[in-house]
Amino acid sequence: MLSRAELEQLERFDGAGARVLSLYLNLEPKRQARSIRIELKDLVKEVSGTLTEAERDDLAREAARVVEWLDRRDEPRGLGLILFSCALRDLWLVHFVNVPVRDHLAFDVRPDIAGLLELADDYERFAIALVSKDQARLFTVFGGAIEEIDVFEDFVPGKTDAGALKQSKIQRHHELHVLWHLKNVVAHLSKLQSRRTFDRLIIMGPVEATTQLQEILPPVLKSRVAAVVRAEEDASDAEILEQALEVERRIEADAEDRLVSEVVEMAGSGARATCGVDPTLEALWAGDVRTLIIAEALPLTGTGCSNCGRLHRGNVSICPGCGASTHLLPDFGHHVAVRAVAQGGRVEVVHAAAAERLNKAGEGLAAFLRFPWPTRVPEDDEATSLPEPQLSRRT
Repeated sequence: MLSRAELEQLERFDGAGARVLSLYLNLEPKRQARSIRIELKDLVKEVSGTLTEAERDDLAREAARVVEWLDRRDEPRGLGLILFSCALRDLWLVHFVNVPVRDHLAFDVRPDIAGLLELADDYERFAIALVSKDQARLFTVFGGAIEEIDVFEDFVPGKTDAGALKQSKIQRHHELHVLWHLKNVVAHLSKLQSRRTFDRLIIMGPVEATTQLQEILPPVLKSRVAAVVRAEEDASDAEILEQALEVERRIEADAEDRLVSEVVEMAGSGARATCGVDPTLEALWAGDVRTLIIAEALPLTGTGCSNCGRLHRGNVSICPGCGASTHLLPDFGHHVAVRAVAQGGRVEVVHAAAAERLNKAGEGLAAFLRFPWPTRVPEDDEATSLPEPQLSRRT
């Protein structure tokens, strides 16, 4: 997964008119380099239909650069490929990720980071503390990948049979060493939080140790506890990852369900929200979208105006706003998301049950607005002056 610094680099990138090839490829099931080249060729052909002849030539050169790189590589790894290329401005960023991504290609003057924002939204960074009374293993999980950060053991004396008085002293001595060990776990977690900020904390292990650890967590860590899970001390990385991803899926599903419920309710009451394709596109045109909510794999076709840039659902040949000709936009839902990001808005992609509910309530599209709705539609000269995009994440 790209680091935050790389995300900010892409966000600030200025090609001075040179176009950037932004490529997202799903590698699940695993693809050979040959099949990836075929998929790339199909995506290039689809996008070429929206470009001028000069722009098509530039895209062909960038695509050839990618193919040359593929020919030099072994079989791709991971479940998804993310790539940004602009030979004229020495931009080349490639990352394989351990989660599937949706096939998409863009060729524009700015890197298309909407897919990265979607991944950042879907996959928070988790810390995992697998603890017992004398051992601890610390992990981070992000983007479907697990990394063991630390492993340590503290001396804790055992319990032995003895007289009642002596046994009581041994018990207290044992419990004191367990407490010292768990305080050491807290110190390691606090250090991890300062070095690699994480959004959620999952505590794993036997009941007694996990319960006591929770009791001594400082507020900054306690507020991040997402789940407490029973696990064996010798659990494999794969077993730990699967339990963590299950927690992550449950948290994300609950959050998406609440989000859709809120936007549908607000839109129905006339508050600062829209629900449905037409009102949401209207709000987007007005620069009024604070948070765009879009159903996964939105089955929507649309066009963009070649003059004013306005987005329209369906195959509209003439822009109703300015009368200029329009062009079809492949993957229209993605273009809607890109427009929201370009205006400094956030994008929330919902999945599964939440996506189904949004499809029924608003054809898969809704938004929280900046201003009371309806709002004033900007004049043509205002529409071309959009604020610089800002990277945003759910916390």
